[in-house]
Amino acid sequence: MRNIYLIGGLLMCMAFTSCYEEDALTPTEGGIELRFKVPQGTNSWDNDIAQIHKDFGVYLIYKDLQDEDFNRSWTGTGGTSTSYKGEGCISDEMAQFYTEFMKKHIFAYLNNEKCKKITDYVLPMYWYMGYNVHVTVKFEVGGVVLFEQNNAMHEITNGLDYWSTCLFGPQAEMTDKYIIPEDEPTFSQRRKMILGNIIKIAIERKLIAIPEEFNRGLDYVTPISDNQDSPDYQLKRGFPGTVNTTTFSPNEGYDGSNPTQEAAFAGYVLLSLYYTKAESDVQYAQYPLITEKFTLVRNYMKDNYGIDLEAIAKGPDNWDIEPHPEIPGNNDEEGGDEGGGDDWSNW
Repeated sequence: MRNIYLIGGLLMCMAFTSCYEEDALTPTEGGIELRFKVPQGTNSWDNDIAQIHKDFGVYLIYKDLQDEDFNRSWTGTGGTSTSYKGEGCISDEMAQFYTEFMKKHIFAYLNNEKCKKITDYVLPMYWYMGYNVHVTVKFEVGGVVLFEQNNAMHEITNGLDYWSTCLFGPQAEMTDKYIIPEDEPTFSQRRKMILGNIIKIAIERKLIAIPEEFNRGLDYVTPISDNQDSPDYQLKRGFPGTVNTTTFSPNEGYDGSNPTQEAAFAGYVLLSLYYTKAESDVQYAQYPLITEKFTLVRNYMKDNYGIDLEAIAKGPDNWDIEPHPEIPGNNDEEGGDEGGGDDWSNW
């Protein structure tokens, strides 16, 4: 009889443990103790976050963030220091908005088996959904601060175990302003900034291979020209430029150097996010080699990696998310910046 009780107790413990594991994410991953308690709440968006973790292996973190979690503070030479700072969402509305944005504008375009060869090796363990994430640059001599500047950090993709996306922050305190999604163009810009970085990193890590047919007809050796009358003019040679992923603005001008194969391919991919097919057909109507390469790149990325560049460029029909969270002190401020650009020499 005593053995029956022991067996019964063991079965009850196993049943309880099974139910508990279904209700909460494990506190360790791969034997590593997690830095955050997950799930972070019992709201409807916490269920969405749990599903995203199940599908993509990344934890979306929206609260309990401290400056040290951004793990990017160092002292430079000449009295110049830079440090990252930030915090988590300041309201339930903000956390809900972030989660819906990530579902609708980011993960919806990565949710297929072909994409897993990219997302499994690119996405971080933690992805912060932050507020007021910025970098402070300070120059001081002998304890006297001669210069200090705060710049909004829209995306951080070089953390040791994290990425950060910041859609909201107090504009008045920033020299470079936050790009806050408020209308269709800014929603589109923020979607492309994030997905563009994912694809760019995948190309840099050679998770996306450059097809042989892409290089046919492209001469990477003969110097290109910015003279539109020259046969070596960059557009006539099939080099449309690239995109600045920091703000996702085009950087299509000649920079004085020939692109590498990797830079040229990445430029076509990123510009395929910036322009829809109809837009690029108009933009480059005089340059048949460029329109040919755009078609090749769009088809290749969709067929081989499950990334529909045209769908990302267009965005979802129901692009808006309600309610938009209130940002203290931002009623009269305007978001956005134009920033510098990626150029071919960076590849």
